[in-house]
Amino acid sequence: MGLALVLLAAGSSRRFQGNKLLYHFSGKPMYRHLTDRLEELPASSFEQKIVVTQYEEIAEELEKRGFEAVYNYDTELGISHSIHLALPALKDSVDAVCFAVCDQPYLTGETLLAFLREWRKSGKGMGCLTHQGEFGNPAVFSMKYRDELMDLTGDVGGRRVIRKHLSDLYLYEVEDGKELVDIDIRLGGMEDETV
Repeated sequence: MGLALVLLAAGSSRRFQGNKLLYHFSGKPMYRHLTDRLEELPASSFEQKIVVTQYEEIAEELEKRGFEAVYNYDTELGISHSIHLALPALKDSVDAVCFAVCDQPYLTGETLLAFLREWRKSGKGMGCLTHQGEFGNPAVFSMKYRDELMDLTGDVGGRRVIRKHLSDLYLYEVEDGKELVDIDIRLGGMEDETV
């Protein structure tokens, strides 16, 4: 069964007041924390890897790492638009898609792999990470939810689909809630916007 990974890296970071994905956090651009960990995973982990972005430098770097770049130049349409752009780019052999965001620098590759493995075992149509009752990213959807994902509008992501079908949801509890933290404001340890 084919699993695709879609990295969502198109946002304009309004709350951050700058391009947070390119800001250096603990020694490297924010987006590189997750992508570097993905490179450590077995090549067979994903049948296809896509990055949705408006940033040329991110697209070019990740294409070198085996990602297909899909450009989103209409970010004001919200996260749903990135989802709409990614889904038609999936191969016909893909039966599920995992959406991840590039502003979770503490998420480990081991957690992502374990989550996806256990989700497959569960037989559920969707899955997401959770910590003490809070849902988080990444989230995975079987293709039976493709039409509902395509029907999303505005700055609304897959969580709306998840909440409509809780009985078909697998939850993977992470021990360290820090893994689910996404960086929306500047923190200590961030440097100038350089790549």
